[in-house]
Amino acid sequence: MSPSLPHTATACRTCGSLDTVPIGRLPDVAEFAGTRLERPLAGGCLQRCGACGFLFRTPIFDDDAYLSLYAQGSPEIWEPRDDREDFRLIRSRVGDAPLDVLDVGCYTGHLLATLPKPCRLYGVEPNAAAAAIAESRGVRVIAGHWHQLAASGQRFDLITACDVIEHFGNPLAFLQGLASLLREDGRLIITTGNAEAWLWRLLKARFWYCQYAEHISFIGPGWLARMGGRASLQVTELQSFSHSRLPPPVRRIKTLLRTVRALSLIHISEPTR
Repeated sequence: MSPSLPHTATACRTCGSLDTVPIGRLPDVAEFAGTRLERPLAGGCLQRCGACGFLFRTPIFDDDAYLSLYAQGSPEIWEPRDDREDFRLIRSRVGDAPLDVLDVGCYTGHLLATLPKPCRLYGVEPNAAAAAIAESRGVRVIAGHWHQLAASGQRFDLITACDVIEHFGNPLAFLQGLASLLREDGRLIITTGNAEAWLWRLLKARFWYCQYAEHISFIGPGWLARMGGRASLQVTELQSFSHSRLPPPVRRIKTLLRTVRALSLIHISEPTR
């Protein structure tokens, strides 16, 4: 069943500023996570925060409504290709150390299953069918939502979240929560669309990345520079890439149309008192 959208305020969900402006209507969508819905979800509108640069869909559902929708999703919809570029970039940064690695939104465990054998593999995944496939690949799925790990006491050397942060209503709270799960000097690597890309700024709500009902929050390098410190995180690397491995002329066009950023973050431990 498709929930109806509640009315929500337009204050920025990350910095709380009221300096927000609507930049376009988003289309109603009849599909969520690969599953056809009984009735379309209202698209709402895309807002931009003038204070921190955050782009966000409004209004949105609460976490429980989204978890229910993801639980009904198809286990094939996000099964990645073997040549996915952000996965290759992550593998190149892991090395051969026996790390405890947590993939948030691990889906069927494709990324984790391709990491070096010494790594101990953990996942967070709300879709039961996808989680079962991940388990069959050697991943220990320990939660359906990252909130469930807060009181577990578990800590990780590396946390990855590929095309995940845009699915959460408050990306700052998401980063704060993941930072609390890192060991000292642990690393957090996220990949997501770049909300500051020139083509996105030109097309606004018509840009392809914000058309999906699952995508509700959008960040970029400027937002990270302003807000990352609030999550005790420091940006150590920004890497642009395209999801598609195409011949050079086509790849250049594709990169212009689908600018995506891989963002590597390193945790800063709290000072000793």
